[in-house]
Amino acid sequence: MKKILYVPITILLFIVGCSENPSMSETELALLALLDADEAMGLDGLGSNGDMDLDHEVGLESGGVAKIYSDTLSFGEGYRLRFGRRITDRDRTVEFDVDGDVAIGLITYTITGDFITKAIDTSNHEQIDSLSFFKEFESMFSRKVRFVQVEDANNPDGYRWQVDALTPMTGGAGDKVSIATLSIYALNDSMEQGDLLYHFEADGLGDLFMDRDSLPSFTAFSKYIIESSVENTGPELIMDSTGVGEWVLKNYGMYRQMRGRKYLNDKGMFLDAVMNDNIHTGVWRVHGPGIGQNSRVFRSYFSTIDLATLFTEDGGYNSVTWSLPYRSQRPD
Repeated sequence: MKKILYVPITILLFIVGCSENPSMSETELALLALLDADEAMGLDGLGSNGDMDLDHEVGLESGGVAKIYSDTLSFGEGYRLRFGRRITDRDRTVEFDVDGDVAIGLITYTITGDFITKAIDTSNHEQIDSLSFFKEFESMFSRKVRFVQVEDANNPDGYRWQVDALTPMTGGAGDKVSIATLSIYALNDSMEQGDLLYHFEADGLGDLFMDRDSLPSFTAFSKYIIESSVENTGPELIMDSTGVGEWVLKNYGMYRQMRGRKYLNDKGMFLDAVMNDNIHTGVWRVHGPGIGQNSRVFRSYFSTIDLATLFTEDGGYNSVTWSLPYRSQRPD
C-alpha cells in the first residue's frame, strides 16, 4: 500500500494530533508520529539562522575546553568571512509503502531561504558592504526510513511500530559540486591518523540502511579525523594560491541554538596530505551529550559548497549535503 502525504512542517504537529484526519490511516499517523519524535530525523541544525563564524560551536557541552576559532584566515586583502543559511520555509513529502509488518517511508524535504555572506574587516571588525550580500536558495533532500512491527502486549493490537533503520539524508542544489566519499578515522595520541571507523560512498548511499540502535558513535571530548573527497565540475572560482575551488564543512548538533560547524581544508596542512587533490580533511573534537546525560543522538551535515556561491553575489547556489545521525557517548 503506497500513499503520498504532502505535509508542511509548520503544521505537522496539528495534523498528527488530529485522529479524524480522513487523508491518513491510523498506521500512517503512527509512523508520522515516530518520525517527529525521533531526534535522528529532521533538518534542524542545518541552518544557522544567519551569518556565523567559519568554525563555531554554540549551546553544546564543550567539556570545559575553550573554543578556538579558525575563521581568522584572510581571504583577499584583510577580511574574513561570516556566512550561513537562514531557512524561511520548509515542506515535507512522505510516501509510505506498507507491506505486512514492514513499512518503508520515503521522506523528501524542500527548503527555501537566504544564503548570507558577510565580509568583516580584520583591522576594525566592521562589515565591508561591497563584499557582503545575501541570495535566495532552494534545496531538496531525501532519505528512507524503515519501520517494523514489534510485539507489545499492552497494545490492543498486540504490536506497535518502531523505527528500525534509516538511510543517510542526501541532497542539495545546483550541479557543480558533489561528494564522492566520506571517511572518519580515530586520531591517535601522536596526532596521526588511526583506524578507519566509518566509511560512506556515493554509490548506493540512498539505499544504505543504518540500524537505528547502531548509529555511528563517538566518545565525547575525543578527537577524530574526517576526510571527504569531492568533485567540482567548474568553472571554479579560485581565491588563493592553493587552487581550491570549493569548501567542505561539517555542521552538527540539534538545532540552531545547539550546533556547531567545522571547516575541512584541502590546503595540504593540518593533517591534509596533499594540496588541492579534492580530499578535504579536518579534526573534529566531539562535544558532550549534555549535562546530566551519558548518551544522546545528534545530527551531522557534511556539505561541499563552491566558492562562487560563497564569495560572489551572482555566482549561483551550488551545494550538496550528506546528513548522518550520530551518538555522543560520555567516556567511562
